[in-house]
Amino acid sequence: MTEKNFLALPRWWRDWRLLASFSLLTGWLGWAFWRLAPRGHLLMAPRTLPHYHRWAYRRLAYSDIVALYHTHHLYLHLIPYIQNRIEYPVVMGILMWLTSFAPGIMGYFTANAVIIWLSGMGSVVLLRRLVPNTYQWFAWTPLLLVYGLLNWDIIGIFLMILGWSLYLRQRYAWAAGILSVAVFFKFFPVFILPFILVELYRDKKFQTITNMVAVFFVVSLIINLPFALTNFNNWSFFYSFNASRGVGADLWANHWVHALPVAFVDVASFVMVCATVVWQSRRVWKGHTVISATARLFAVFLIVNKVFSPQYMIWMMAFAILAEWPTPAYTWLTFGGIVDYLNSMTVLYLIKIHSSTLRWYGDRLFPLGLLMRYLGLAVAGLLGSRQSLPQTVIGSANPPMNAAG
Repeated sequence: MTEKNFLALPRWWRDWRLLASFSLLTGWLGWAFWRLAPRGHLLMAPRTLPHYHRWAYRRLAYSDIVALYHTHHLYLHLIPYIQNRIEYPVVMGILMWLTSFAPGIMGYFTANAVIIWLSGMGSVVLLRRLVPNTYQWFAWTPLLLVYGLLNWDIIGIFLMILGWSLYLRQRYAWAAGILSVAVFFKFFPVFILPFILVELYRDKKFQTITNMVAVFFVVSLIINLPFALTNFNNWSFFYSFNASRGVGADLWANHWVHALPVAFVDVASFVMVCATVVWQSRRVWKGHTVISATARLFAVFLIVNKVFSPQYMIWMMAFAILAEWPTPAYTWLTFGGIVDYLNSMTVLYLIKIHSSTLRWYGDRLFPLGLLMRYLGLAVAGLLGSRQSLPQTVIGSANPPMNAAG
């Protein structure tokens, strides 16, 4: 190809990082699809999945998407939250229900995988506009291989990035609506909301605050009210389920710290998260970016929360990329996330088969895996904190589209 013909190509076609990002994201998720897709006896079990967890943990091939197809009887196409109780926010439950109409478990899994892949591609496109210096790490990280199809997190991340992009473009009503959908898909986008309000209040955009709160509230009602009125117990199960969960094997329950009451852990973690909100709100008030504050808050939340699911690390990666943390931070997050995945799958498998080595592994190796998880989070957070600077955009609360936000 001549230089003239090369320059005539669309700009995105000449961006090797973008093409590499599309290719790697597709490769990671394609590999994950091949690993996680139900096969053999799993395809022949329309009503139950005999020994699925044992099979999946042993092969490092577990997926909530597959498991919940049977545990929630999605093949019966029961209306979510009205006829079927689901421990996820409403929008995700609706997606699970809609994709269950695809033929069989393989059709259902394929439909979800395609939607997740499209969401990942959309996230790359949006990130390229928002953070052109760091966007590629979202697609390049092998965390997508282990977590991309484990749950529906990539879709929630896409919705969150879309809402944030609209906010930066000062499309405030649309931003509020999309962020509402994002919150009631995976909840974690809620961490960005208090800092948006602080920034708008700091810049005396009181009417914008009123409009955004109103739109967010109305969209939230449209999403939730029909289900809450029809079957309140099923609709509220997401909240009651998470409130009643015990302390996971993490910061509060490990080889060194154990037997802490759940109520104490709930209060302690809540106080620490609230203190971080206040601390980061002061930083936003002084000119630091909304997204850098959100990334720090989410890191603290992951460290102190009573439950840590390994796929949460992909959310941390997304927030870190939006905040433009330095490259070593992404390496540490990837390291911590991969080690945590292997550690979690190993101990779950040993529990499932009632292995005699479980006690030895739990005493000797599992705590080291937890240390690696928190080391990755802590080092990445420290690196990100060193890089954060106040935004300096004259005449606007929002940085330009090619800034970190």
